[in-house]
Amino acid sequence: MREQLAGRYADPEFSALERAAIAWLDGFYQLEHLLATRRWITVLRPGAAPALRFAALVHDAERHFPGGPTSTPTNGFDDPDYLFTHSLRSAAIVEDWLHRQRPLPDASFIAAVRKFVLRHEIGGNADEDLVQAADSLSFLETLDWLCVDWVRKGRYTEAGATAKLTWMVERIRPSAALSAALPLYAAAIQRLKAAGDSALALGHRRRLAGDGALLTGTAARPVDAG
Repeated sequence: MREQLAGRYADPEFSALERAAIAWLDGFYQLEHLLATRRWITVLRPGAAPALRFAALVHDAERHFPGGPTSTPTNGFDDPDYLFTHSLRSAAIVEDWLHRQRPLPDASFIAAVRKFVLRHEIGGNADEDLVQAADSLSFLETLDWLCVDWVRKGRYTEAGATAKLTWMVERIRPSAALSAALPLYAAAIQRLKAAGDSALALGHRRRLAGDGALLTGTAARPVDAG
């Protein structure tokens, strides 16, 4: 798995601000998900605006910091209390980080990033739907192991974890994104069905998913097996 992930998200077009954000979120178990969400933005819309790409890269930043809502809600994955709390906290954390950067990004850029992070769970206009769709595609592609982990740890039944995967597909609005999602969904469902038989070392997988150096192809730090 390490070999498969090494340099997978390398991109010579990373801005200095994006590189700083990757360093900020290094070690976050969803860093791979964030990098993949940014990549899906560029696939679905080549030449996407910098604010769109950056918002995709940081949209779940709040989960890296203690004190936020649980990532395994009990009232359904479309529970607005959870979705709004998560999105508001992420937007606030990202906005605060942006205001501490030097040089300070333009106010219009910060406002656009905040708006996209706020709307990444629910969509809205075409740009906001794109962020939501890229988030879903990335989850199906890179966090199928997390659903397996939920089942193994008893946080969800297989049916409950399947509901998460299904919801990630059903909320997609752009047709091109939905077409791309269907094979990813099918593969994720198959891996979930084999959750009890999988030999995947989930602790090791979790650490790899947070290794920014490994994922972006810079000098990778050692990651122990386990």
